[in-house]
Amino acid sequence: MLLEYFKRYIKVSRGVTDKSVKHYVTGINTINSLLKKYDYPIKNVFEVNSIEELDDILLFLTSNEEFERKDSVGHNMYSVAFKHFYSFAKEETNFFGNNIETMDMVVEIPKQSTSTTTKWNRNQILITQAIEGAHYLCEHNRNHETFISKATGKAYMEGHHLIPLKYQKSFSHSIDVYANIVCLCPICHRLLHYGTDKEKSYAAEELFDTRQERLENSGIDLSKKEFLELVI
Repeated sequence: MLLEYFKRYIKVSRGVTDKSVKHYVTGINTINSLLKKYDYPIKNVFEVNSIEELDDILLFLTSNEEFERKDSVGHNMYSVAFKHFYSFAKEETNFFGNNIETMDMVVEIPKQSTSTTTKWNRNQILITQAIEGAHYLCEHNRNHETFISKATGKAYMEGHHLIPLKYQKSFSHSIDVYANIVCLCPICHRLLHYGTDKEKSYAAEELFDTRQERLENSGIDLSKKEFLELVI
């Protein structure tokens, strides 16, 4: 999933050609080959779920002699590719704050994680970027204020999947996408999980109205009635 989003991001934010996009992807895939070769816990950069995982991979790469050698021979193409992906994941260009709707696209269904229970993987990077895209304002009520987050230095907000991931099997494309993630203050987030049906219905219907077109652009096509039957 992050692979396709990265390709869209690098093309839109940097204005590069398809050939350059392919060049960057090839560079990261070379890094993936090294991760597998050295049996690193994460085998694919495009499957990371947090910035912390990327930081750990970066630490591994900077201490790996084979990577340093390949990067030198390749005129730093691998480290540059990783740097671009890191910028995408960490949102160092403020791109998502102004352009998140350009990232709406159809995405393949993600993998499932199985332990004692089965759940669909959710990507924390996408949640963080969706919150940035909403400018750290509650999308149900922009007047709601919260405390300042130590991690971001901005108003604390939470990401909420408008269509819960437990319904992924009802859709032919991923619903862990930007269009399905709304930024909410903690109170509104709890409202959508634990509020009365009447209050939940009002909030959910309002949010759906603002997201229906974006959901359709991401391959998630359902009516308001179908949506409310899922979430209420």
